[in-house]
Amino acid sequence: MKPLQYMGNKYRRQIQKAILLPLLLLFVSVSIAQCPDNIGFEKGTFDNWETFEGNVSKVDGSILTSPNSSLSRFTMFQNTYPQQLDPYGQFPVNCPNGSNYSIMIGNNSTGGHAQTVSYTFTIPANQDNYSIIYNYAVVLQNPAHSLWQQPGFYSRVFDVTANQYIDCGAFNFLATSSLPGFQLSPVSASVYYKPWSPITVKLVGYAGKTIRLEFTSHDCAPGGHFGYAYLDVNENCTSPLSGNVYCDGNNSLTLTAPFGFSGYNWYNADYSAILGTANTLKLSPPPAPGTVYHVVVSPYPGLGCLDTLTTAIKVSTNAFKLQTVDTIIGCSSDKIDLTAAYVTAGSSPDLSFSYYTDLTLINYLATPKQVPGAGVYYIKAQNKEGCSDIKPVVVDFTKSQKLVVQDPLPVCTPNKVDITAASVTAGSDAGLNLSYWKDILLSVPLPNPKAIDSSATYYIKALSSLGCTIIMPVKVNVSTAPVLSTKDLSVCGPADITTAATVTVNQTDAVLSFWKDNAANISLPSPNNIQASGTYYVKATNPAGCTVMAAIQTKVFPVPYFTISPAPIVELPATVDLTSLVKTSTATVSSFSYWADSAVTISLVKPAAIALSGMYFIKATTADACFVLDSVKVTVNEPAIIPPNIFSPNNDGINDVWEIPLLRFYPNCTVDVYDRSGQIVYHSIGYSKPWDGKINGKTLPVATYYYLIKSNNKHAPVSGSITIIQ
Repeated sequence: MKPLQYMGNKYRRQIQKAILLPLLLLFVSVSIAQCPDNIGFEKGTFDNWETFEGNVSKVDGSILTSPNSSLSRFTMFQNTYPQQLDPYGQFPVNCPNGSNYSIMIGNNSTGGHAQTVSYTFTIPANQDNYSIIYNYAVVLQNPAHSLWQQPGFYSRVFDVTANQYIDCGAFNFLATSSLPGFQLSPVSASVYYKPWSPITVKLVGYAGKTIRLEFTSHDCAPGGHFGYAYLDVNENCTSPLSGNVYCDGNNSLTLTAPFGFSGYNWYNADYSAILGTANTLKLSPPPAPGTVYHVVVSPYPGLGCLDTLTTAIKVSTNAFKLQTVDTIIGCSSDKIDLTAAYVTAGSSPDLSFSYYTDLTLINYLATPKQVPGAGVYYIKAQNKEGCSDIKPVVVDFTKSQKLVVQDPLPVCTPNKVDITAASVTAGSDAGLNLSYWKDILLSVPLPNPKAIDSSATYYIKALSSLGCTIIMPVKVNVSTAPVLSTKDLSVCGPADITTAATVTVNQTDAVLSFWKDNAANISLPSPNNIQASGTYYVKATNPAGCTVMAAIQTKVFPVPYFTISPAPIVELPATVDLTSLVKTSTATVSSFSYWADSAVTISLVKPAAIALSGMYFIKATTADACFVLDSVKVTVNEPAIIPPNIFSPNNDGINDVWEIPLLRFYPNCTVDVYDRSGQIVYHSIGYSKPWDGKINGKTLPVATYYYLIKSNNKHAPVSGSITIIQ
């Protein structure tokens, strides 16, 4: 449909007849409408709203939801400063209309979820010209699905009385890369977002009817991609056109059309002249009461209907005045509050104020209590009769004041620190008024900033000629000298004077250094390996440079030295003489001792006759009780068992018994003798008493017998024959 300025007179007259007269009557009689309770979430709750949760059909993409009061997929956001940002679009999660609360419908989890919020209300019977302004923002993933499967967000307005949807209040966004007004997320290549946008739903002719607002977001039908939206509703339900009333004292009027349209064309009463193309029209001086104005609003594609709004100028006898300061100068470290009483001092009482960043009043100042930066801001004031005015306020900041603080050098008691010295604040701006405090809250003044005698962090406050303040910390270090304790050493071999047993200091941050002289001129290169007796010195220095020195008398006794020859390998009954293996190389050894263990707890009774293999230890000790321990390995092999093969038990004193040489070294051996038939004739455990050739006291006959000797588990049994002869 073409804009009106390009239509012929025939069509223009038709529109005038169809729209002008009915709307003129409506708008001339309009009064301020009361919005439904909590329609803008300003209670910080979902009171009077209904919530629904469900899923997207995997078959046809239809939305199936049911009432659910858990609010598990709905989030309430309170407006904060700095504002919380959406993770994908980096726009504020709170609507920039200045309200205190906004909501999020859905979230970025997936699973084929769908969720709806709705608000049902009845338009007052005397309000036949009613409007709702709501604001929305949308975040959608854009997977490679069919259009009906895509994540989406839609808004609808339902006429409950007539049981039908109102077409001009509906729109539907499904994720594609070509959505109007959508942008690609800077943090995810698969996400598109639309930042906050306003929509006006004009409800002319619906007085006394029940209306339901519906807002739905949903994931993709397969369930793997998300879609969610933000929502806020303006709690201002006046006529779509505002600013048509002026009071005594108004020098101008500003007519304001509803937000959310792509084009505006303002006309005079007979459409003969275009008066403006913005969403506002300033009239100065105010026209006569009853003067009629029209504005043709063109929606964005798919987001409403072409419409014509009409209003007539009204006048009120009440006085109206908006008085604002021209310029506010703040400090760089502070924020400026436009809602402060001094900003609008002198204005008429009982005015309501709203704050904007542009003269067209499209962009609200989200945080008027904390203006984020320099610029021109706009304050709109309105009284109960509808009279309004807009005035700019320039916000500027002074040049950033510079307070440079250098921590003073540490000092040692009884010296003190002066933080008022010029060196402490060198490089700061000139003309600053400085004061000194014990705490960052500036509640406790510092009484002696020129003579501080205790370590702490203090605070310097700088006050400029404009009243701007800067607070900086200053760290003061007033230290006492460390307390150093030492113990003299008497040690065998190299001395280590760095250990905690020798040196202790009461300040953990003190650094120790070691010296050969008490003037700390000749450093001690290896204080942990001192070879010679003498007097040495330790110096303790803390971070403040406080020092103390102490002497350590050190006696270093020589450590004995000797060598041990390898022990010969012998076989029992031979033994090893440990005493013969020692060769001393120094004259410091006064004695040797011999031990069976390295802890020197088991002394050797006969160190000159070692008959058992093992590791033995030799300790050399000096007259100063210094000693050194060394070890030697001794190998004493067991003897071979070679029994004789004949003996004569005839009591002649010669070979009367079967002597087996060296078997005594096997005290746990077993000796068994058998006759030719295999009968055992002799058995013995150990062989302390040799066999006399008898069994049960009777001498066995002359014959050959057979033996089996098991000496121990390490050696194979010895077997053979033994012959008894006469």
